[in-house]
Amino acid sequence: MNVDDRSAWPDAPGAGPLGDGRYAAAVHRPTTVAELCEVVKAEAAAGGAVYPQGGRTGLDFGLPPARPGAAVDLTALADVVDYPHADMTITVRAGMTVAALQAILDEHNQRLLFEVPRADRATVGGALATGVCGPRRLGLGRPRDSIIGVSFVTAAGVEVKGGGRVVKNVAGYDFPKLLTGSLGSLGIITQATLKVRPRPAASALIWLTADRPEPLDARVAAFNTSSVRPTAIEILDPSASQALGGPVGLKGGSWTLIVGVEDDADSVAWQVDRFRREAGVDFDVLRDEASAPLWSALAAFQADDAPLACTASLRPSRIAAFLAGLRPGRWASQAHAGNGVVRMRGLGEWTEGEAAEAVDAARAAAVRDGGNLVVARCPTAWKPRLRVWGEPRGDWALGRKIKAALDPNGLMNPGRFAGEG
Repeated sequence: MNVDDRSAWPDAPGAGPLGDGRYAAAVHRPTTVAELCEVVKAEAAAGGAVYPQGGRTGLDFGLPPARPGAAVDLTALADVVDYPHADMTITVRAGMTVAALQAILDEHNQRLLFEVPRADRATVGGALATGVCGPRRLGLGRPRDSIIGVSFVTAAGVEVKGGGRVVKNVAGYDFPKLLTGSLGSLGIITQATLKVRPRPAASALIWLTADRPEPLDARVAAFNTSSVRPTAIEILDPSASQALGGPVGLKGGSWTLIVGVEDDADSVAWQVDRFRREAGVDFDVLRDEASAPLWSALAAFQADDAPLACTASLRPSRIAAFLAGLRPGRWASQAHAGNGVVRMRGLGEWTEGEAAEAVDAARAAAVRDGGNLVVARCPTAWKPRLRVWGEPRGDWALGRKIKAALDPNGLMNPGRFAGEG
């Protein structure tokens, strides 16, 4: 079926959105995994498509849906399966919101190891399927580093389990990591076992400004030989600095380095003082509860509803040069500088031609520096020209083979993922 042929798509939004202006032909809300298996079998027999959904915070991510099908709402699958808190693992159903999961962990002073924007809406399954993470990625890792067990329903309507509750279990194929970041294109995540950790007793965010980005790049490189062990190292351009710093009482509008440290109170105090001596300049510091709003703002930056948003990946040593090459006043950019990830959101009005020119230039710079650039959000009509998944990579062919093995008829979230369009 031609993806652009909208005649077969429902015109009315009665069954809910699938993203990119497409609407579901039906919506299923299973309350058990057995019901979910039956739903998948029925949709497969009817020759349709299945679009897993949770909090619907990322419906427009990726390419448009390829053919009409049914939405499968997993939010009723939201219970705790197992929580041996002394082992620092928890097993939950995929429809639980991340905020609800964190509230459960709060009872034992523990926390999830990755940050999810709009946690009150985003579900655990959705967070894993999109691979979302925030500034603490440097110190705590990505979702794929936290997940140690997963259950999912295949395109055949059968629940499969991979991994286990024991952190050191490495037997079998690594389905937990394979499903993480797959956008629901390989199967529907129903349950996950995650590593958790105690909440740190203290936290601090260092806010250091500069007139240009190059000195900040040198300070990031200096952490390779420093005694300071940050949980996060962020660089903001002047636009992002103004947007994030102003609301928390910090002077924005400049190139800004943010260093986050978390540990016990004595360690945090020592690391802040140590960085002051190593940097040889003054800076602002937000400590403990006062740092929480800025931590939240750093994690939420990627969830802004700007009509144009991109994520670039490149060598960390090239972050400052990449940021300096972006057109001033057209982007607000945040870099997870220790990981080589840059999040960009477009400012003001854009035409398709302007967006294509800017994206092509930024992508070319990222590719030259060993990375790529994906378009996280843009109008649906622009997606083919902006090539939302970036330059084709060698592993796309492997991804297509895995998709063909697990979902030979293209039932699961067809069209969305890299290499499918």
